[in-house]
Amino acid sequence: MKKIIVLMVLIAVSLWGAPYKVGQTVPPMELKDQFGKKHTLKVMPHTLIMAFEKGTGTTVNDYLSSQDKGYLDAHNAAFVADISGMPSFITKAFAIPKMQKYPHIVLLIDDEEFGLKFPGKEEKITIMKFKGNLVDSIDYVSTADELKKAIEQ
Repeated sequence: MKKIIVLMVLIAVSLWGAPYKVGQTVPPMELKDQFGKKHTLKVMPHTLIMAFEKGTGTTVNDYLSSQDKGYLDAHNAAFVADISGMPSFITKAFAIPKMQKYPHIVLLIDDEEFGLKFPGKEEKITIMKFKGNLVDSIDYVSTADELKKAIEQ
């Protein structure tokens, strides 16, 4: 009996820690932006753009910075950067001040465990599409052209 209980607990923990998949529901979440303002996502935007590395974050920020103000809102999209792996000193001294110069909102994940709930691939930008809070699709892009196509479709 103990083995069954331990097995069930291990399965539950592994499922809880796994990244979201197509068909799963994402619960409402609260994230701070680069200015420290809290944003509550009760219903997920149609398109969630996610960067987990400096290089992919630069690609997204360069592209979004070249767009008109309100571009993300016009396409029912949001950009989330996972900065949880960045040393605190670097985040406060360099990354946040740089992000505050962007004309677009960058929602920030600063908790590594929370960041693990989202799918990612090395050197790729994650594009999650939603219908309400249901994950409709997950794709990965690398270039600004691919990013533009993913946001605008």
